[in-house]
This record gives sequence, structure tokens and C-alpha cells, in this order.
Amino acid sequence: MEQKHQANISYAAWSPVGHQIAYVMDNDLYITDLRSHRRITFDGSETVFNGIPDWVYEEEVLNQNFALWWSPDATHLAYLRLDETKVPELHLPIYSVDNDSYPDEKSIRYPKAGAPNPLVSLFVYALDQQTTMMVTSNATMKGTVATEKDHREFDVDDRIITDVHWATDTHTHLLFKQTNRIQDKQLTNLLRISPGNEADKVAKGDAVVSTVHDYMPTDGGWVDPGKSMLFWGWNDGDQSLDYIELVDDANGYAHLVHFLSTERSPLERHLYTISLSGLHEGDDPSTTKKCLTCPGDIDTHAFYRVSFSPLAGYYVLYYDGPEIPTTVMKSVDDPSFELSLQKNDHLRQLLSKYELPGRRMLKIKSGSNEMNVAEILPPNFDANEKYPVLFQVYGGPNSQLVTYEFQLDWHTFLASKLQYIVVTVDGRGTGFRGRGYRMGVRGRLGELETIDQTNAARHWASLSYVDSARISIWGWSYGGFLAAKCLEANSGVFSAGLAVAPVTNWRFYDSIYTERYMFTPQLNPQGYVTSAVNNMTGFASSKFLLVHGTADDNGIMGFPIVKKIDTHLLLLLLIHSAFPKYGDLGRKADKSEYPFI
Repeated sequence: MEQKHQANISYAAWSPVGHQIAYVMDNDLYITDLRSHRRITFDGSETVFNGIPDWVYEEEVLNQNFALWWSPDATHLAYLRLDETKVPELHLPIYSVDNDSYPDEKSIRYPKAGAPNPLVSLFVYALDQQTTMMVTSNATMKGTVATEKDHREFDVDDRIITDVHWATDTHTHLLFKQTNRIQDKQLTNLLRISPGNEADKVAKGDAVVSTVHDYMPTDGGWVDPGKSMLFWGWNDGDQSLDYIELVDDANGYAHLVHFLSTERSPLERHLYTISLSGLHEGDDPSTTKKCLTCPGDIDTHAFYRVSFSPLAGYYVLYYDGPEIPTTVMKSVDDPSFELSLQKNDHLRQLLSKYELPGRRMLKIKSGSNEMNVAEILPPNFDANEKYPVLFQVYGGPNSQLVTYEFQLDWHTFLASKLQYIVVTVDGRGTGFRGRGYRMGVRGRLGELETIDQTNAARHWASLSYVDSARISIWGWSYGGFLAAKCLEANSGVFSAGLAVAPVTNWRFYDSIYTERYMFTPQLNPQGYVTSAVNNMTGFASSKFLLVHGTADDNGIMGFPIVKKIDTHLLLLLLIHSAFPKYGDLGRKADKSEYPFI
């Protein structure tokens, strides 16, 4: 295919059957069978994306670099169109390692809290008919898909499309989910396409979209993108769904549901299965539940991940801790089948030569709330000695640090070599403890988290084996924000703090992440003021190190805090000349920064 300029192909995907490739070039979508090329869209530009996400959708919504989905029979292609024309630009200086006198500049469309978001629309292209169906409305285009009377959607400037899934093994049903801008309402929509659909039949209702579920949390919380249930629809007049009739098919599927659960402990993950075969109306499926990885001893802990084959006959089981990780392949039908893929014998032999720190899991109280805590102790720990303590924090909404996963990292080094005690606390706002534990932080990020970390630090300061004058705190990204908030609180318990790439004012962070937890600045002005790191008097009694990459396109440079802190209290490390691409999108500096820290 002749091109007048150097082609910029940003993504390509094989069709699930046949020999076709869908690819995005210069932000337009194409399909090729390797003999000919068909152009699907014609409006791609620097601000209009077809089939790939813009910056904020890749970072905060889809968590992937594509926004197109082949139907299982490869006759249709669903894709998103994102228009970020109205999104303000952000300019970042890029410092090179050579002797250039001036830095380069990188410009991205970055929607900060309250600023215009990219406008998103969903389309489906039918390959046989060479027609494009517009599934969601658009302010500048006319929709081509009929809607049923129960159909609902959000306005284009109040819409975030979070998931797109083909729901059958052909192309007849497409499920997609959308939320409003502040992400406290969710719609699950269903597009039905009749087999052999033709463009002139669309208006007659052969391709219709309806709303099969309308969800709004009753606890004032948010909807997590990509982590909500795909809901079944109900029949006309039936507002509940208690029973699904399953029919055997020629493929002989066993109707097993596999899932990972924290049932034994929030710190563990185990693989469970439920059989739906042979159930009748009124039967309780949970009576068939089995745990496939749970040890017989309640005091033996484990953390697993799993990946199933396309037809779910086999799965790869990853044991992630607390002992040295291993990987095996197992069969669904034959429990005795097990193929070892990774034993990590070399790592086991290597670590046997070293004295490693111990780690224990604890529970402590912050007010009436019980928190999970991990404490790393130096080798040959002596309770009669006094040890410095470092709090490692993250604390972002629905996150989790305290688990039984194997750990061998910088904190292991600090405990082994420098005789530090390292403490990690999952306070309120973190995940896997139920909605009530995590939803209280909405609209006031940094408030409850600071209280919980400070209470935990006071607890450790009271212990006989802790040097209470040497308790410090550090975190990265949200953890950097929380570390700064803890110093701002001026509790007197932290003698030093380190914040790497922190958010210091949520008005300057990206809209989709921020508004999910803080609403917009227009709806929650006082919340934004309170959550920012504003009160500098708390830093007077602590040493503070702020580390930030000048090319970080996620955690925007925290200069608001730099301007406020008295310069003799702050040691500022800007990572640029040595690490020109030090940022949050997989371009972090290497281990060379740790000796400085």
C-alpha cells in the first residue's frame, strides 16, 4: 500500500478465525487479508483516535493499548472512537543526556479534574456488508442503530465506556458498560445484531441496543472500571433473576464456574469451582462449591493466580507465596494431572545461602477499625534491642499491599542489611475488605488514610523494641501523596518522610481517576482544598525528601508543595539528566536511585 509518509502503525490484531488483520495506522482503522487493504475510518488525526485509546483511556479506563474487538466469528469488528479535541494540552520538558542547551518538549492532551474529557463513541463494522453501525449517540453524528424503549445512555460529554465484550460465539450480541463522568452510575447495554444484517435493515430494528442493567451504588461509593459484574438481563415483567436454565451442547461443556476468592482471608487468594450442571429452580449453587487450592491446615497460607485455556479444559496455576513461587499446569477433568512449568529451584538454592528477614502478619486497631499489617523484622531479631522503623505506604482506593505473596525487594534489603523494621498497613480505603471499608474515603482522599497510618505509627512507637525517635514513612505515587499528608498532619511520630512522584493537589491530576473518588472540583470544592497538601507547619519537625521525574506524564510535577515548603526543610531530587524518562508509564528509573534515597 503506497504511503506519502512514514506509516505509523500503532496496533494490529489477528482475526480469531481466518487470516485477516485489523490495524490502526495514523489513528485510522484498517482491515487487511494480506492481499488487499480496506480503510474503515477516515477521520483519524492528532486528536481523534479510532481503535486505540488516548492517553487517559489507556491509563485509567481500559488499561491496554487497543480499543477494538473482533467478534468470535470474525465477521464484525467493534471499536471505540475517542475525540480529545477539547482536552487541554499539557507540556512536559524532556531533558536529554547529551549536551543540548535546551530541553525537548512533549505535549499530551491531559484532562485534569474538572476539565473536558475525551468524547467516546462505540461503533461496529460489518465486514460482509462493509457498513458501520454507530451504537452510541454522538453530538456530531447521527446514530444508525435502533433503540428499544428501555434503552438509556449517558450524554456524550458525561460518558465513560469501560468494557466491551462479544457475548456469543458468533456476532449476534455485544455487551458494553458505560458510566457517568463521576462514575457513581453504571449502565450495561446489549446490542443485538440479526444474522446477515444489512445496512438497509438497520432502521427496521435488525440491529437494536437496549439497557439490560442499571446500577447505582447505594452506599455513595464509586463503580470500579472493568471490575463490575456482567449482569444478565431479565424477562419482560420479571424484575429478578434467581435461576438460569442450562442446556447441554455438543461441545460437552461441564458448566463449571471457576473463581478466585478471599474467602479464607483477605490476604490470600484461592481457586474455587461451582458446578451448575443438573441444578433446578430453587437449588442453591453454593452447595457444589469446592476449593481446589485450600490446604487442610488453617494455619497454612497461600496466594494463587490462575490462567485458563480458551476452552477452560486446562489452567496454569501460579503459586505466588508466601514461599518461593512455583507454576504448574492442571486439568479441569483430571485432578491428578499436573505438569510443572516453573519450580524456581535455582532461586531456592541461592536464597538458602542468605539470612533473610522474617515477616509476620498482624491486626491492629485504628479507632474501631481493624487493619491488616505486615511487619518485616531483621534476621536474628532481638526484642531487647531498639530498631528504626520505616512505614511503606500506598493506600490508594481499592489497593492492597498486605498479602501472603512472596516478597524479595528493597524492603528486604533494608531489614537484612540496615536492620530496619519495615511496616506496611492497609488502612481504610484499601481493597478486599468489603465496600464499607473502602468507600468512606470518597470525596476526602487523604483524610482517613492519614489517621490510620498515624495511629499505626503511634502503636509501633509504643513498642519496647522500637526506637520511637527514628520512625519514618515513604511511598510512591498515591503512597507519596499519603506520606506527605502524614507529615502535614504534624503528629510528631514521623521523624522523616520520602515522597516519590506524589500528587499534592488533586486538581492537577487526571480527571477520570480523580473524579471517581473526589467528584469534580465544581461538585466538591472543599474536598479538593482539604485533600491537598496545604499546611506546611507540619513539615517543620520532620525531614522531607521529594523525588519526581521531570518527564513523568502521570504524576504531574508536585511544584505546588515545593513553593510552599520552607527550602531548608526540603531536599528535592528531580530525576532528569540521569533518568530522562523517569515516569509512571513503565519508564521508572532503575535501581540507581535507591542509594540516594
